[in-house]
Parts: sequence; structure tokens; C-alpha cells
Amino acid sequence: MDQNTTKMSKRDTLSIVAAAIMAFIGVLIETAMNVTFPTLTKQFHVTLSTIQWVTTGYLLMVSLVIICSSYLKGRFKERHIFIAGAIFAIIGDLLCALAGNFPMLLLGRLIQAIGTGISLPLLFNIILERAPLAKRGVFMGLGGLIISLAPALGPTFGGIIVYFLTWRDIFWIVLPLMIIGLVLGFAIEQVTPLRKERFDWLRLFLLAIVFISLTLGFNTVSTSGWINGQFGLALIVMVIALIAFIAVSKHSQRVLVNLDIFKNPVFSMALLAYVFIQFTNIGINFVLPNYAQIADHATSLIAGIIMLPGSLISGLLNPLWGRMYDEMGAKRPITIGNSIYFLAIILFAVTSFHLSPILILVYYALFAIGMTMSFSNTMTYALTIVGSKHEADANAVFNTLQQFAGSIGTAVASSFLASGSGSNAAQIMRSGTQHIFIFVGLLILINFVLYHFTFKLGEKQLAR
Repeated sequence: MDQNTTKMSKRDTLSIVAAAIMAFIGVLIETAMNVTFPTLTKQFHVTLSTIQWVTTGYLLMVSLVIICSSYLKGRFKERHIFIAGAIFAIIGDLLCALAGNFPMLLLGRLIQAIGTGISLPLLFNIILERAPLAKRGVFMGLGGLIISLAPALGPTFGGIIVYFLTWRDIFWIVLPLMIIGLVLGFAIEQVTPLRKERFDWLRLFLLAIVFISLTLGFNTVSTSGWINGQFGLALIVMVIALIAFIAVSKHSQRVLVNLDIFKNPVFSMALLAYVFIQFTNIGINFVLPNYAQIADHATSLIAGIIMLPGSLISGLLNPLWGRMYDEMGAKRPITIGNSIYFLAIILFAVTSFHLSPILILVYYALFAIGMTMSFSNTMTYALTIVGSKHEADANAVFNTLQQFAGSIGTAVASSFLASGSGSNAAQIMRSGTQHIFIFVGLLILINFVLYHFTFKLGEKQLAR
């Protein structure tokens, strides 16, 4: 379609809806499964550290598939890519629902992750190619709604289903929606020419080592502390694999992702700010339900529901933040959002020893509003800066690190909770919660500096 117009065709609209459904379900189940861990450990007779791979392995697979999205988009028709992703998601969902043992459940999650890894970047690619330029902020805001609202709704969704039904019903309930998404996906039309390129399997293998070693390393921190041999070894392996990845990338003629986009300082700084936001968001979404249950002795149902108002409010307002981007530019909504986000974190940190469910509900609403206000707009601004030539690569990098930051955010949050002090579980939880909020507060404070230089340099680039 002509992006200079202000209207979209029905086919383009259906394409976005189809990709949005599959992406939303994929991200929703990421955090919905967290509340099932106690039940799964008993049913499958495995430890909590083993069960966590249901989420950790899922996020790793999603990250590795997403990094391939630029190649897939250039090599295959978008309709075929989407249909393949939807089929992977449906098969994985069925395997999980019918799983009779832990290996089968994990296999189902990994297959389902392939579908999510395909759908997430495809959603943003479809928006970037089809949305009118004058409304790009609004549509990217709707896309951002998927990856910011879904993980926040996950604990509520999972908590309600597990409380009233069983963990298997999480997968049965989303199955009809997946099938609807698959049917709608047949509306997707190709709008860009295809390229015959060779895929870089070596770089993907090296990147897999980087992600897996770093994740394994952080998973040891919660049980062995920050200074332990396994963590050190994992970091050494990660650094060696990363150096090899960069070296191969300089000479490889095969396609994975174009690292030249990192030469643009505006892109790199916006990406780092985006990663800090996602790291903080997923980490806090892990901390708060646990705090409510352990420190406030609330039920799993209440622990999930107290986050629902903030998730809904911020989600419904997300298109408004996109409209602000279209009408005011990126600087104002992003700066205001980061300020609200930072304020909410400070409130959490100051009152972490006396957080009632009501305070969590109020502060989290503020937290979620600030997060969504800056989150998707940061990505939109960065993709606009790199231009259409590098949009697919930039989109792949953003979505890959968004998933990976969530994985690391959970592991780091868990380690901070374990670092708390006290004579009982509730006191340790309160102390550890304060530690994590102080840490993430520093990250969001750094974002003010990153945004200052992002906009300063970005204005010069856009003026050229």
C-alpha cells in the first residue's frame, strides 16, 4: 500500500490482527506459566530449578528464532512465514496440553517458542511496511501493547486458570485463538521483493552459545551468589563466543543480521534504553506476585489480580502514547514516560518493607503507565532513525534483545530476592525486594542520560 495515505486496506488490517493474535498469545504464556511451577514440580517430580526451563528455554528459543527474522523476511513470503509460525505454535500448544511428563512439556514449549519467535518480529515488519507514515506511532504503539501488556497479564491469566481449572487449560483456552489467527493470516500479501541469500548457520550457533552460557550463568547466581565458579566459567565462554561471533560477522557473506546498524549511535543508545526498560519490567513482574504471596500472605489469585488494573489501564492508553509520538515527536512522551516510570520505582523502593496489596496495585498502575509510554516509542524512534533499508535488521535486534532481557531480568531479580536479610521468609522477601528496586532504579536513571544523547544526535540525523 501507499504509506503516504492515511488509510489501510482490509487485507493489511487483517494481516496486522493475525500477527498480533499470535504474538500476544506467545508472550502471554511466557509469564502465565510462572504461577504453575509449584504444581508442575509436584506432578512431574522435578525440582524448581528444572521446571524454570519451561520459561527459560522458551525465551532462549524465541530469542534465537527472532534473530533469524531478517533473513526469513528477505527469503520467504510473509504469508508462508506466518503460516509456518502459526503451525509451530499450535503443535507446541497441543504437546504442552497433552504432556504426560516433563520432557514432553519442555519439547512442546520449545516448539511453541519457534512460533512466537516468528510472529513477534513479523508483527512489527507488517506494521512498518503497511501502516501509513502519519500513523506509524499509533500502530507501533498497538504493537508495543502486545509485548508490554501480555507479560503483565500473564500472571493474572495463569493464576485465575490454575486456581479454578488446571494448568493444562492454559493451553486449551488459547488454542481456538491460535486457529483464528492462522485463518486470518491467509490475508497477508507480499509487498516487498524477495532475495536469494545464504543463511549463516555458524553465526547463529555462536550466538546460541552466547545466550545459553549467559543464561546458565545467571541462573547459578540465585543459589550460589554472584561470585561462583560456574558463573565465572559461563562469562568466559560467553565472551569467547561473542568475540568469535563479531570476528566471523566482519568477513561472512552469509545472512543473519547486519551488525552495521550498531555503528549508528542513536540506534545503539535507544536499544540499550529499551533493554533496560524490558529488563526492569519483566524482573518486577516476577517480583511483585511473589512479594504479595510471601510477604503479604495473599493467595496466588490475589497476587495475579493486583497487577491487572495497571496492566489494563496502561494497555488501553498505549495507542494514546503512539498518537503523542505522531503529533509531538518522540522526545516528550518518552521523557515523560521515563520520569513516571522512575517515580514508581522510587515509591516501591521507599515502601518495600510495608507494601500492602493495595499499594502494589496503585504503584504498579503508575509503573505500567510510565513503562508503556516510553517503551514502544523508543523502538519506533530507533527504527525511524535507521531508515527503511535497515528496518528489518533493527527490528530483529530489538525483538531478540527484548526477549533475552526478559530472561535475564527474571534471573537477576531472583538473585536479588535471595540476597535479602531477615529471620523469616517474609523479611527476606521485603529486604530483597528493596535491593532489586534500588538496582532497577539506577538503570532507569541511566536511561535519562541515554535519552538525552539519543535525541540530541537523532535530531541532527533527521535534519540531514
